[in-house]
Amino acid sequence: MVSRFSVITFGCWLNKADSDIMISRLKALGWEYVEDIDLADVIIVNTCAVREEAERNELKLLGKLGKEYPNKKVVVAGCLTRVRPATIKDVVPNAILVTSHGVESIDRVVNGDLDMYVFDDRPMTYLPTYYPELHGHRYVVPIQVGCLGNCSFCVTKIGRMGFGRVRSYGKDDIIRAVRDAVSRGAREIYLTGQEISAYGRDRGYDLVDLLEELLRSVDGRYMVRLGMMEPLELSKIIDRLIDVVKGDWRVYRFFHIPVQSGSDRVLMLMRRKYSVELFRDIVRKIRTTIPDATIATDIIVGFPGETDEDFWASVKLIEELGIDKVNLARYSRRPFTEAAYMEQVPEQVKKERSKIATEVFSRVAFERNRLFIGRELWGIVSEIDFKGENYVVRSYNYKPIAVRKAYIGAFVKVRITDATPQRLFGELLEGEELGVRYRVDFRLSEGLDLVS
Repeated sequence: MVSRFSVITFGCWLNKADSDIMISRLKALGWEYVEDIDLADVIIVNTCAVREEAERNELKLLGKLGKEYPNKKVVVAGCLTRVRPATIKDVVPNAILVTSHGVESIDRVVNGDLDMYVFDDRPMTYLPTYYPELHGHRYVVPIQVGCLGNCSFCVTKIGRMGFGRVRSYGKDDIIRAVRDAVSRGAREIYLTGQEISAYGRDRGYDLVDLLEELLRSVDGRYMVRLGMMEPLELSKIIDRLIDVVKGDWRVYRFFHIPVQSGSDRVLMLMRRKYSVELFRDIVRKIRTTIPDATIATDIIVGFPGETDEDFWASVKLIEELGIDKVNLARYSRRPFTEAAYMEQVPEQVKKERSKIATEVFSRVAFERNRLFIGRELWGIVSEIDFKGENYVVRSYNYKPIAVRKAYIGAFVKVRITDATPQRLFGELLEGEELGVRYRVDFRLSEGLDLVS
């Protein structure tokens, strides 16, 4: 009888990629993947430990699984297994724990008889296999693990074991996996990792080298989305990266660069290893060369020791640079981190600062988005929105555009009719689903020129 398994994933895109590796490994060995956990013999929960709220949700789910499925094998993977192993065992005594580096060896875990598997290193051998029926038009590929930083608030370095070290998948392996995915229907390629701007440091090449070779080697109509890039490492490759993004339509004009604070004093407390001015310089370079690029960043409010002056420095930085999207988070105290033992900012102060920042950042985002009203943008129909009312087109600069009807994975052209801080709204003009043949003309700022 064929064994069935299901995977539940929390957290970042790297966790999603890790889950896909586990799915690929087990399917290759003859296991059947099912989305309905009622049908599964083994339930794998891939966890995140970044924030306390995520931890609570994961433990709640694990408790429910333990009670409702006492005869099923529950495997807990991901960062929480290193951070809260005893707590997980308290909630689900029969759970099998496997640390983050064990995703490539999941077959040993599900077929073994231990209750905890600790892997101190990752082989960097297996990448996810693209399955159209599971992944749709999007292929998420991990290109590296590890981080060269040692931030005082970061629990991921504990959950993923270590800092100051990067492990990268080989260029040839990544390109081979992407080529296979594109040939089988993938339209969006997400390059993800803990710190992709440090990719290749251990192999003698870098992210730009990978991107250039991938674009040269993989033919087809697809878009590449770059994952999060830390300012310090990004600054070493930014000029070359901008040239590639500007010069090839297949790379989203999108940069996710987490600054975390607009105060140099707070950045020092965070041990972030760069200055606010370095972040400014990166953003200005992007804006000068690619004015319509979408720039996203992360801001933490209420970090231990943050004063009103520090907080307002963060707010003013976002206003000054016109950042398109801010992932705003109140500081979350995490175990075993240096920041957990610093003097904490009162919760009420965090809430007040978060409210102010949300209002300002929304205004800045709206000011950026409204510039696109009346323009015609091209992109890929990426998903259906959470309400199920609209289809979401990701434009060439990764702006989300709501349209009424489209086909997932199709290239389309849209006229922008309205905007909010979160998204654009548009009318579908042309698209592949209408039987339109298209070519690419990059003399146009909009990029894709659809012609009959």
